[in-house]
Amino acid sequence: MLTAQQEIDQLQPTTADVTYQIAATREERAAAFRLVYKSYLRAGLGEPNPYEMRVTPYHLLPSTGVFVALLRREAIFTVSLVVDGRLGLPMESVYRRLVAARRERGLLVGEVSCLADRRSQFRRFFPVFLGLSRLMVQYARRQGLDELLVAVHPKHARFYQRFMSFEMIGEETAYPAVRNHPAVALSLDFARIDRERPENYHTFFGEPLPDEELQPRPITKAQCEYFRRMVDPGLGFAPLKAAGCFPQIGNAEAATGVA
Repeated sequence: MLTAQQEIDQLQPTTADVTYQIAATREERAAAFRLVYKSYLRAGLGEPNPYEMRVTPYHLLPSTGVFVALLRREAIFTVSLVVDGRLGLPMESVYRRLVAARRERGLLVGEVSCLADRRSQFRRFFPVFLGLSRLMVQYARRQGLDELLVAVHPKHARFYQRFMSFEMIGEETAYPAVRNHPAVALSLDFARIDRERPENYHTFFGEPLPDEELQPRPITKAQCEYFRRMVDPGLGFAPLKAAGCFPQIGNAEAATGVA
């Protein structure tokens, strides 16, 4: 009998046994954070910590969505969506002007963050990536977002451009949140792709997902207090400290549901 990890390693390009959902429980969030931790550590993007989870201040906000793909109840893929709000976006540490320009235009934006998978070969996980991304982008539109932003390693930029129709908007720079590895900024403008209808448009928007799958699953106050101690101090860079938001995340925002 195969173990869960062996099943994951042998996953073929089919999503028949994979389910996609927005994390709601503490266990589901913890599984996602462990997956990100291991993936980032493997890629040299993060530092070891005793909790073996990568939790950012943004994960403690009720407006942040954590999406997971599960195989036999085992998390195999995850991505987070940080909606612009009181703390802003993670990428503002290096792309502040790009984000500010969108706010000035009255756009509601979100940042795709903490993408991680449990894989040996990406080609086997590509259908899972598409399935989870479909959930995330439909959720983003349901929440009224106008545009998705992401900071990725330059070598991955072409992938996002080809398969998800992102466009390059920011030049390469060092990104402190991932140990100063290089990053470029990309954008997925929903109004643009509605007009242009790129080849992959139907993959993500051709079939609307059921309403119940797109309902927000905000972090609870109890979950927030639990994960708060696990936030890596190295991720508390500006503008968080400058805004003085970080110490209050676990109380006012979690209790009121205001981002």
